[in-house]
Amino acid sequence: MPRASNHPERVERLTGEVLSAPFGTGSKSEHMAVWLEAPGRRLVLRRKGGPAYADRSLEQYVGKRVECDGFILDYTLLADRIEVLS
Repeated sequence: MPRASNHPERVERLTGEVLSAPFGTGSKSEHMAVWLEAPGRRLVLRRKGGPAYADRSLEQYVGKRVECDGFILDYTLLADRIEVLS
C-alpha cells in the first residue's frame, strides 16, 4: 500500500468500488465510513463541500463502481465529481 502523503494529490478518473466499513476501529473516533476501494489503496470518500462525517448522500454509491475526480490527502479522497459506472 502506498505511503500516506501530507501534500494533496490531484486525481482524475480514479475508479473503484464504494463500500461501507468501520473506520478507526478501537479508537474513540470509531465509526462507519464510506470508502473507495481503488487499485492499490482504500480511501475514505468525502464530497467537496460535504460534511466530514456521516454524509448520507454518499450512501447511494455503496456497492457500486464509480469514477471520481478530486484530491487525495493522506487516506481521504475529497471528490469534486463522483459518477456511477454502468
